[in-house]
Amino acid sequence: MNGPPMSRPQDIQAPRRGPRPPAVTASGFLPLHPADLAARGWKELDILLVSGDAYVDHPSFGAAVIGRVLEAQGFKVGMVAQPDWRSTADLLRLGRPRLFVAIASGAMDSMVNHYTAQKRRRSDDAYTPGGLAGKRPDRATNVYTRLCRQAFGPTVPIVIGGIEASLRRIAHYDYWDDEILPSILITSGADLLVYGQGEKPVVEIARRLAMGEDICGLVDVPGTAVAVADAGLAHLEARSRGLLELPSYEEVVADKQRYAEFSRLYHLEHNEANARVMVQRHGTGARARLVVVNEPMPPPTTAELDRIAELPYVREAHPSYGGLHIPALEQIRWSIQILRGCAAGCSFCCITEHQGRDVASRSEASVLRELALLATKENFKGTVTDLGGATANMWGMRCTDEAAHAVCRRLSCVYPGVCQFFSVDHGPLIDLYEKARRVKGVKHLFVGSGVRYDLAQADTRNGDRYLKTLVTHHVSGQLKVAPEHICEPVLKVMKKPGVESFEKLRRDFERYSAEAGKEQYLVPYFISSHPGASLEEAVQLMEYLQKNRWRPQQVQDFMPTPMTLASDMYWSGYSPLTMKPIHVVRDMEEKRMQKALIRWGDPDNAPLIEKALRKTGRLAPGQRMGTGMRPAREGQRPPWARRGARPLPPRKG
Repeated sequence: MNGPPMSRPQDIQAPRRGPRPPAVTASGFLPLHPADLAARGWKELDILLVSGDAYVDHPSFGAAVIGRVLEAQGFKVGMVAQPDWRSTADLLRLGRPRLFVAIASGAMDSMVNHYTAQKRRRSDDAYTPGGLAGKRPDRATNVYTRLCRQAFGPTVPIVIGGIEASLRRIAHYDYWDDEILPSILITSGADLLVYGQGEKPVVEIARRLAMGEDICGLVDVPGTAVAVADAGLAHLEARSRGLLELPSYEEVVADKQRYAEFSRLYHLEHNEANARVMVQRHGTGARARLVVVNEPMPPPTTAELDRIAELPYVREAHPSYGGLHIPALEQIRWSIQILRGCAAGCSFCCITEHQGRDVASRSEASVLRELALLATKENFKGTVTDLGGATANMWGMRCTDEAAHAVCRRLSCVYPGVCQFFSVDHGPLIDLYEKARRVKGVKHLFVGSGVRYDLAQADTRNGDRYLKTLVTHHVSGQLKVAPEHICEPVLKVMKKPGVESFEKLRRDFERYSAEAGKEQYLVPYFISSHPGASLEEAVQLMEYLQKNRWRPQQVQDFMPTPMTLASDMYWSGYSPLTMKPIHVVRDMEEKRMQKALIRWGDPDNAPLIEKALRKTGRLAPGQRMGTGMRPAREGQRPPWARRGARPLPPRKG
């Protein structure tokens, strides 16, 4: 632990002046093959990126962003995308890097990418050419790290990052093994872990290694975690904001209540302004290791985010894929990201734990420049599919009181109500939409990402104007929103607004659509089997959907993912914030019933629905469900469940 003193993180700067890396080849992509190195006159790379996704040079693909940021700082960067994990051949084709190897499993956790909430293997992969499954291994970060160690030996530093590593930086519940696993630093053997938004930490690591520091000395970089020998805590306690020693791995494995206490501790340490260094002991005796999680790196400033977004991305998949369809690229090809982070802190969502609660927003000028660039593309047809981010209408919003922010321990800036210090002015966003609509070549501009309607409703000056603008100009026929549930106890656990807020949105949506002379539909999304939702609440949700004539086709069956508050509830059976027991659904049949209740319009779900109704006392043994939730006559198939029955029309008024 005798590293250098705490250094001040350097900002992401504009591309370095003076000596610059050689000009890129005509393709404009980062090197992927030895011929690309030869074309640049490079004998070796400084940094090798290993990604579980196909190489798409687009600002929405993390590996491309990290590569472009490092390239802009003068480093020689190459990439190996979706390497064969049964051999070191793919990893070795670009040679041994001078500084380090950086590994990410891809834009998705590899286990979420591979398995459904029912733990069934998925048949496709949106981040692979042709949508083919099987191009990356399970637990890809661990596998790639071990393979890189085999390929390059023990002296080449290995840095892991991306969402899979970020959300496994400490002990965590793993849904697929159904147990608590140690930090991924322990299981992978990596030297350093970057969590959260990775650009600033990875540039800091690259600079310090290039200056001759040893990887073992990089124990103090904000936004990183490292595993060190158990040599005492005295050095760590001298750090700037103090030290939080978490319950050990062995403690949280042995006791679910202790695990819930541990969850509460680390969830309260998510504020970039006052988070402490966290330490968790893994193992005992001479083999014990301390996993040290440094304080978060400050989020990118507006100027930094502008520079990152406007690097020279090709915005296409690498030509070596022969033009094969990559579903994830097609979803975002004509979209523009205007912000990062999310201040909502929903219990089931990992965005706050990964990207942070502080919203980082691009400038209006940068967004308009990218939009103008997009409109010049030869195959652009005039439709921008999304202008948003995790929550599209949080653009430009932030805490307005530095003193309050410095001591804040709230998990959400908008729940149970919008914080008095959180700005909720939609006026600048309305202005951005108006200017964006006037960009030459743009015919349609839609907002396809999430909208927090309670945030708009809290804006007494511009909220109604924002919703009217959104509905009038930026809905592609359907506005997708996520009320998630309608029962107040479940919404409280989720940290989502009450059903009355959703009902107000519905009324406003229908009114503004009518005023615009447009036939548009509200498409609500719901989660089944979330902690706190018993079969009774699931039936109440079905009754609400039937009353409003909604037949959801897509349902998010709750899948516990590492480090979210809801996942910790699922494993422990306690709410970490109250330490009270909470209902969780661990039985796969009940999960299927809750999902079937939401998809009540599918005839194939009738047996599961009737079973749920019997369990909740709504049907007697032997009875069947009829129209309007009444028991059907013996032998009668309920009309709503008949194959080929015409669907109910959308609800009007």
